[in-house]
Amino acid sequence: MIHMPAFIPRNADEKLRAVLKWGRLRQEQANDVILITKDTVLGFLRRQLERGNWREVLEVLKGKPMTQASRFMLHELRDKIVRRLIFRLGLRPVIAAGLVIVLLPIILAKVSGEVIGWVRNRH
Repeated sequence: MIHMPAFIPRNADEKLRAVLKWGRLRQEQANDVILITKDTVLGFLRRQLERGNWREVLEVLKGKPMTQASRFMLHELRDKIVRRLIFRLGLRPVIAAGLVIVLLPIILAKVSGEVIGWVRNRH
């Protein structure tokens, strides 16, 4: 059995509220940001798992990408989310990047259980 501690940064809620206020996002937009981020994370990680990159995915989910491959994967995931937020919601790049910096660790912690369950069912 794999035990995965949920790594949620300190003051995550405060930081998220501050970024949402700074970006002047409405509640509807904030909900869209969270949904787009979660969908992007799940899709990206599933594709990586299908390619056999399970060790790197686990490192990213733990919040400790130690290998060069897992660090690259985390940067690629961040960039992908920023691009989607810009294109789908029309956010300015600096706002999208700020949201991803704050929101990604929270989303990774929340979806880690879903991804681990998906891996178990595949094997």
